[in-house]
Amino acid sequence: MNDTAPRISGETYFFRDHGQFDLLRLRLLPLLIERRRSARTLRLWSAGCASGEEAYSLAMLVDMLLPERDGWDILILGSDINQTALEKARRGRYGQWSFRMAAPTLQQHYFRRKGDEWALEEHIRRMVTFRAGDLIGEPFPNGEWQDMDLILCRNVFIYFAADAVTAVANKLAAALSEGGYLMTGHTELIGHRAQGLQSRLFAEGVVYQRVAPIPTEIPLVARIAPPPPAVAQRAPCAPLPATPSGEELLTTARKFADRAEYDRAEQICRQALAIAPLAAGPHFLLAQLAQLRGDFERAGELLDKTLYLDPRHVAAYLEQAALCERAENLPRAQTLRRAALEIVRALPGDAVIEPYETSAAEMAQWLAQ
Repeated sequence: MNDTAPRISGETYFFRDHGQFDLLRLRLLPLLIERRRSARTLRLWSAGCASGEEAYSLAMLVDMLLPERDGWDILILGSDINQTALEKARRGRYGQWSFRMAAPTLQQHYFRRKGDEWALEEHIRRMVTFRAGDLIGEPFPNGEWQDMDLILCRNVFIYFAADAVTAVANKLAAALSEGGYLMTGHTELIGHRAQGLQSRLFAEGVVYQRVAPIPTEIPLVARIAPPPPAVAQRAPCAPLPATPSGEELLTTARKFADRAEYDRAEQICRQALAIAPLAAGPHFLLAQLAQLRGDFERAGELLDKTLYLDPRHVAAYLEQAALCERAENLPRAQTLRRAALEIVRALPGDAVIEPYETSAAEMAQWLAQ
């Protein structure tokens, strides 16, 4: 396939991949809003936005999380190489198929019926700026295409050759502000290393955070990521105690996973299970690692084990639901999310839901939408 050919996606829809949007709603966007509260700026980019559903989904999340935005300078940028798709995005009108994974309450709140279409509310439509852009051919960061707090580039890299994946990932990394996040489709950057990015493993999947300056002397368009340094050259994690417990081993495994040392993380998880074979935590982390390898069948099996060992493991329900959505098993996905909602509603409102670091009340409100 020609990497610069217009891409027409038949798979874009609002709030595609509930797991990743849960991560945006519950963790990443609240963190970024709080980080930018003093400057009152927020810069978000949907790269490869197709007909706009992803960019508008971001706008709806911002509207929910920051309803009082007077004095804020907020840029939500949607870009795509396909001019026809961008024209549709700017219109802000969609058929029912675009809502197949969106909660009915969101559709009713943010859209108005116009014949056979649903028209986006004007205040949400105005929040998004659409631009034509070629991720491979155009030099960036520059102009609007820089200092981003969050970039979504999901299910785009699958259309690129391996060298183009590395080059574009490096350009996107350079377009992030320090501490900003890049979210890709599951496993899209596995095997590719972008300069200045560190993987961060969450319950809903992996994202990449810019943690270091990127050398400007390396051409951004042609930049090729260096080979990963040897493990011996990396700063070591804290040494394990002489007789670590299963929980201590799990904590260490998570640190290795966060550093993208997935093989080492899996090895330590299995050590934890040798000590405490009925612990749910190591099974859940192993499920996440399986997803990063693209082994979604194994991930589902491990999540089932997690729920057998801990039937109240909210994150496992939601992660399993995301896998079911990926497999187009929507009835089971809805059943799993309802089960998570019932568990959350039974908790005190101020109880913290791990690993999301959000309250039960906030989680229940989101899941009920």
